[in-house]
Amino acid sequence: MVYSLKKIQMLTKALAGDKKLFAVLMKESPEYAALGSALVGNVRAMNWLLQHDKTLALFADAVDGNKTAIQMLLKEKQFKLAAVANMLNEDEEAEIWLEQHNLKDYINFAVAIQYALDKEAKNNLKDYFTLYG
Repeated sequence: MVYSLKKIQMLTKALAGDKKLFAVLMKESPEYAALGSALVGNVRAMNWLLQHDKTLALFADAVDGNKTAIQMLLKEKQFKLAAVANMLNEDEEAEIWLEQHNLKDYINFAVAIQYALDKEAKNNLKDYFTLYG
């Protein structure tokens, strides 16, 4: 599956705190909204992803450090998502790869995810990343 760069950009902004964009994603692309919710720890959103978009569920699991999930993303040829997950898991080569392939939007995506995973931001984001719980 090819994931929309526009939707990834929208999710990036939502993860950085743009509540309006999250509401738009909920209506237009529930899989991206569910991913945002899963990334900040919403178990029901993760379960929804497992039923509706296993690749994004794998990505959320890979961000959480699951090396098997990263390998599965690579097997599915989801190189950009695997690189973002690896970057978040402190693999310096992943960021270099994204830079070399002119994928700045994916670097920004990783930065926004890291922001969302920060304890203070995560607590604030849980208020509106409540898609399925």
